[in-house]
Amino acid sequence: MTTHIRLTVLATNAEGSPDLYLTFVEATDVQYNEGQHYEMALARAEGEGYRAPMIAFDQNDAAAGMLRPAAAFMEGETDEV
Repeated sequence: MTTHIRLTVLATNAEGSPDLYLTFVEATDVQYNEGQHYEMALARAEGEGYRAPMIAFDQNDAAAGMLRPAAAFMEGETDEV
């Protein structure tokens, strides 16, 4: 049995700029527990032309919880850091 997992990869795009790549992977419990879902997401991003440095995080990681506050901060909607 596999689980549908949402991941974001922070990477360098083809133009050399920092970018976010969004993807899904299917992973078993064993793959998830061993962190293989991150490797799957990184491989997908690389296949789409993204390059290192790259780091992946899933919907359960602390970084995922910071996406909305980070967007609000970057858009100037808040000065809270």
